[in-house]
Amino acid sequence: MYSLPDWAFYPIAALAAAGMVAGALSYGDNSVRSPEEILTDGILFEGDSLNAITTGNGLTARILREGEETFARIDAVRGPFDGIQSAGAFFTLTPGEVQAIQGRRVRLRFTVRTAPEFGAPGVRLNFFAPGVGQNAGEHVETGDQFETFTLEAASSVCSWEFGYIGLWPDWGFESNTIDLERVELTALERLPECPDN
Repeated sequence: MYSLPDWAFYPIAALAAAGMVAGALSYGDNSVRSPEEILTDGILFEGDSLNAITTGNGLTARILREGEETFARIDAVRGPFDGIQSAGAFFTLTPGEVQAIQGRRVRLRFTVRTAPEFGAPGVRLNFFAPGVGQNAGEHVETGDQFETFTLEAASSVCSWEFGYIGLWPDWGFESNTIDLERVELTALERLPECPDN
């Protein structure tokens, strides 16, 4: 019976390990996007990516599916200025996304509806970055069907350390729940006072 010589074991084992690592990485998410891709394609949360939602104190969110539709059901038991302030139910932008869009005006499109049970009549939409805070948000009235609302924001600061896309349902007793189907951020023109990155 043939036996592999000892001197050949380590090179062959190293090649096999490298092949396994390369194979595993080819199935992972290698979708780190360039700033140009972010500026061209925008930032989108829908379907499974809605799982990235985070909630502050006084809010909860869960991902639900109805047939082909996936959405986040968000409810609030307090208002944004009651107690500890937060971004509400929010999506955190990655450092690469923040770097790509900083110094630009942004357009956000939220697709939301009043939830079938304990439905809130409206929701506060917001974008948080240095120089843009709670007061920059916009309150919209929602209906029983998904509808898309647009919010535009511009920071007074050119360099950002963070970026959050947030929303806060109305918080009346048993009228405090909305469904979020999609959020899309588009970076618009660079602000005149902000030089290129």
